[in-house]
Amino acid sequence: MTRPRLIAALMASAGLLMGLGACLAPWQERQVRLAIVDWPAYEYFYLASRKGLDRDQGYRLQVDQFGSLQDQRRAFSRGDVEAIAITLPEAIAICREVPARCPVIVLVLDASNGADQVAAAARWRSVAELKGQRVGLERSVLGEFMLLRAAQGQGLKLADFKLRYDGPKALVSQLQRGVVDAIVTYSPHSDGLVADPRFRVLFSSSQIRGEVVDVLAVSPELQRRDSKQVAALVRTWWAARQLAAEEPQQATALMAQRQGVTPEQFLSSQRLIRYPDRNQQAGLLAADGPVQRTLQHLQRQMREANRIPQAIPLPKLAPELVP
Repeated sequence: MTRPRLIAALMASAGLLMGLGACLAPWQERQVRLAIVDWPAYEYFYLASRKGLDRDQGYRLQVDQFGSLQDQRRAFSRGDVEAIAITLPEAIAICREVPARCPVIVLVLDASNGADQVAAAARWRSVAELKGQRVGLERSVLGEFMLLRAAQGQGLKLADFKLRYDGPKALVSQLQRGVVDAIVTYSPHSDGLVADPRFRVLFSSSQIRGEVVDVLAVSPELQRRDSKQVAALVRTWWAARQLAAEEPQQATALMAQRQGVTPEQFLSSQRLIRYPDRNQQAGLLAADGPVQRTLQHLQRQMREANRIPQAIPLPKLAPELVP
């Protein structure tokens, strides 16, 4: 082959490859990165990823696990992930820190009904007795909110405790070693404490039902750019829930293994969590519905405690994206 013909052939091949790449690019880009922390309900997204339920919806779900609520929140705020499974207090915190990334809530995942706790050494019998004592919590709005709600009616404020901040696993270890007197914790980290007579639960989310709510939220940019992709992400959640109902033993074993607990422990934590049905979502996310009212309630409480400034946006609700 002469040199001109060789060059022409190479250019034609390159053009063909570029054309194929352009055709394949949309499929390659159909990926969503979701930030989670250790929480039983979030394991359904891991289940979906492991079982290929995301591919059934035409995309790939990458589940990014973070060791603390703060690290998870920062990843979303920086734009490292497009979606996040998060509590309402932490969603408000994102709006405070990076208003441009204020998340859009597209699904109510669960409501904690005892799985979030203030746990203490057994010698302490009430939250009031913890005044002036060492209380450990994460650097998160959820941790402060739980402590504030536990202290409400006791005449106490955050300043009345000696606060010690650390990650969820380290906090449990510190309580067990007597470094702190009490901690704000949640499943699965608290599972060992609940069964240990050396410790007691002084307060839990069962006493403030409907206030500790977990949601699936996405970035404003993803919502504007690809609402169909967001709808596919929502459908993936329901597919995982259906699979767990149809194959409970296999699904529980997989999710428990991921969390590092036994299937029995995983099921035990599930009993402290409520999951709304699919047909409840539109009402929950309505403009005047329970989620919006809870957001406003949390906002007032956090303002009164001087944890957030007066002028910050609240997360938006997008019930129209619920398929």
